[in-house]
Amino acid sequence: MEIQKIKNALINLYLSVKIRKLSDIKNLNNDLLEKEEEVLNKLPIYDIINYLSNSIEILTDIKAQDKYEAKILEDEEKEKYININNLENDANGLILYEGMLIKAEADIRNHIRVSIKLIIINK
Repeated sequence: MEIQKIKNALINLYLSVKIRKLSDIKNLNNDLLEKEEEVLNKLPIYDIINYLSNSIEILTDIKAQDKYEAKILEDEEKEKYININNLENDANGLILYEGMLIKAEADIRNHIRVSIKLIIINK
């Protein structure tokens, strides 16, 4: 009986932190949550813990990435003022272009990382 209570608590926790697509959130209602809960009740408790762990990991990664991007933007703002002479001497705009490429590469890597994790969770 205690195991079932723990399992139900884990299911409720998982459903509250599960990463969902925007279209899923718009169509979310009690019936869909109950169906999801029924499916999860049929799974072993270890699978539910694994799902929960994956969701928390993704949320942590997203939060860390947001902090990292905010730091990058802050550093870029500082760099604009510090290296204004470099930009003035950069007639072809290569320094600015290189900075934009580095930012784009970081965005692409982050997008791929998050997409893979969302695919894993939605299986």
